[in-house]
Amino acid sequence: MLSSFVGTWQGTGRGFYPTIEPFEYEETLEFSQIPGKPFLVYVQKTKGPNGPLHTETGYLRPVGEDKVEFVIAQPTGQTELLEGTVTDTTITLDESNVQNSSTAKQVDATKRVYRLEGDTLHTEFHMAAVGEPMQQHLASVLVRNDRM
Repeated sequence: MLSSFVGTWQGTGRGFYPTIEPFEYEETLEFSQIPGKPFLVYVQKTKGPNGPLHTETGYLRPVGEDKVEFVIAQPTGQTELLEGTVTDTTITLDESNVQNSSTAKQVDATKRVYRLEGDTLHTEFHMAAVGEPMQQHLASVLVRNDRM
């Protein structure tokens, strides 16, 4: 089921949270497969008008008929271990274990959704952080672009 998500995706997104001013960004997200390995490699990068904003990397692996685990590391001092479900068109990761380094902003929980509509990937990122309850923080619409 994960093969539908393999590729390079590019587009735009928007960010919002009670503790920050809303912003827009450009995003490149890639899910790639290593031949013979039962997982996808994940790399995500965003940039704004003044240059790079964020990047993260990880691994997405099936662990049952419709179950997946996603391990993500971020240079901001967080790691996420997410678990959830997958269909041919949607990955929903709604169980999380977030670890924060001693210098990172406090993130207590996250949720991620990746939804395919043809060659378009819709993403959502929700978080409970810095004393705020779980709520949406990011949303993007990305188009498959494997010519890179």
